Amino acid sequence: MHSYPLIGLKHQECVFVGGEFFPDTANAPTYGTMSKRGWTVAYTSTGLFTVTLADVYPGLLSVWAGLRLATGADQIAQIGSISLSSRTIQIRVWDISGAAVADVTANANNAISWGAILTQSTVGTGA
Repeated sequence: MHSYPLIGLKHQECVFVGGEFFPDTANAPTYGTMSKRGWTVAYTSTGLFTVTLADVYPGLLSVWAGLRLATGADQIAQIGSISLSSRTIQIRVWDISGAAVADVTANANNAISWGAILTQSTVGTGA
């Protein structure tokens, strides 16, 4: 198991998986020191990244992503398609001004943080 059990949600058998990675325009992203535990990420296409979970989880309670930029810009991180059976979560960077996906340039202060609360059981998830 490559995740962190959540105290207080024990009866749901919930775990947290997530971390931070650093986009590099159209190149492979790099990882933060505490990241890449239970997941990997790949640059998929312009402004699109695919996170692959190390383990299979039958249920998803919540998922989110945030974008940190060295200088202000009209860009946000969004969660795209999710496939628990394929263990993938897509994250896209959306440029609000351009109304399109956009790459993030390499900078030590440009990062995408993401997280998910997943279940190890479908009991109580509505699945």
